[in-house]
Amino acid sequence: MKNLILNAINNSEDHFITYEQFISLVLYNPEKGYYQMANEKIGRKGDFYTSSSVGLIYGEVIAATFCRFVKTNLIEPFFVEVGGGNGRFASSFLSYCKENEPEIYNRITYYIIDASKYHRKLQQDLLESHLSCNYFSNIEEIEQINNGMIFSNELFDALPVRVVEFKHNEWQEVVITLDEQNNLRENLVNIKDPVIIDFLIRNHFDGKNGQRVEIPVGMEKLYDLLQSKLNYGIILTVDYGFTREEWDAPQRIKGSLRGYSKHEMKTNLFENLGTMDITTHIHWDELKNFGTINNIENLYFSSQREALLDFGVLNWLIPHAQSNPFSSEYKQNRAVQSLIMPGGISDSFQVLLQTKGMSKIDQSKLNELISLNEYK
Repeated sequence: MKNLILNAINNSEDHFITYEQFISLVLYNPEKGYYQMANEKIGRKGDFYTSSSVGLIYGEVIAATFCRFVKTNLIEPFFVEVGGGNGRFASSFLSYCKENEPEIYNRITYYIIDASKYHRKLQQDLLESHLSCNYFSNIEEIEQINNGMIFSNELFDALPVRVVEFKHNEWQEVVITLDEQNNLRENLVNIKDPVIIDFLIRNHFDGKNGQRVEIPVGMEKLYDLLQSKLNYGIILTVDYGFTREEWDAPQRIKGSLRGYSKHEMKTNLFENLGTMDITTHIHWDELKNFGTINNIENLYFSSQREALLDFGVLNWLIPHAQSNPFSSEYKQNRAVQSLIMPGGISDSFQVLLQTKGMSKIDQSKLNELISLNEYK
């Protein structure tokens, strides 16, 4: 991997690469990128946890919510999961539908998209009994979706970004070059890309000495492609990030770019090249703005904890469950508690629900369904 980066720098006109180029190589190179490697990345034996790592509850709650929307004729039974990972979410989602909503299960079309060959193999092995599953390597491969729901969990935080730093009373771009010993190091250069300048102006980043900000260039490209594939329906995005106001907090002055390896946070991204995840917090206001530009309604936004409560996760609690910590009832209740516990995993994530092509009447109906809290 280091040789790939060295070659990219040496072959560049200015003898440096941007963080966007660096992350694209380290995470997404077809042969040596982190996501292409055949090793566990999610869960206890991997590098990071997702909400699906907690158990079946997360996927079941989303499935029940989706079925509610289908049964009230708000959308058709067409579900697209972008960034399917190891397939655990899809497994719990489809198993719930099969057991609890067989009529919808028999009609559902489930698309699961993941760039990683390794992950697609895991998905196909895990989901082989669900004949409704269709597997794709990128969004461009799928046909136009007339009516349905697009879902992603921790998708946008793993996309390439550009990085800027405020120094000497101006914003400069942080790039990657080489020192005299051919080691990777950062450098600051004048910003030439108008996309970066437009982002900083549009989001009113005036700059403080030493402040760093990640520019979500990959997020806009992917979101535009994603929403263009949907004619009518719902886009449900789960990720971790900050609103514009939250980005101004003093503790975020250095931005949010970091790596994760074996559940340890790494601030030096030039170590473990190709063997650790790299991630940033996303700009929620910018994602909402992308929706507005495309005539998409930002209908609902909250923490994942509040969203799961609104979606009815308390219905998964089993009254008078056995006190035996190894019983299935006890484990289920513990999984619910871990998802809604203040300060737990769900407080780190946010949920954005957007609609495309829906009338105001249907949007109002959708809002009522979200707040019912009775999905079983």
